[in-house]
Amino acid sequence: MTGYLIGINDWCNQCMECVEVCQSGVLTEDRINIINMLKYFNNHFKVHAFECTYCESCEDVCEQNAIMVTPAEWEQLQ
Repeated sequence: MTGYLIGINDWCNQCMECVEVCQSGVLTEDRINIINMLKYFNNHFKVHAFECTYCESCEDVCEQNAIMVTPAEWEQLQ
């Protein structure tokens, strides 16, 4: 499995600055809203983004530290 897992915690205020800086276009307003909606059913919900290049722009711009991007392989090791 390749790609990255994108998770958003409860600190997200939906400012969408991460969408604006996403270089690969993976993060869209719709994707952020879906992640935020689904995390109410599963607090540890993460979306698998094959297209993510892990440029870290989204994590760097988020003032709330609400977004986490991790390699998908790490999830398999746990």
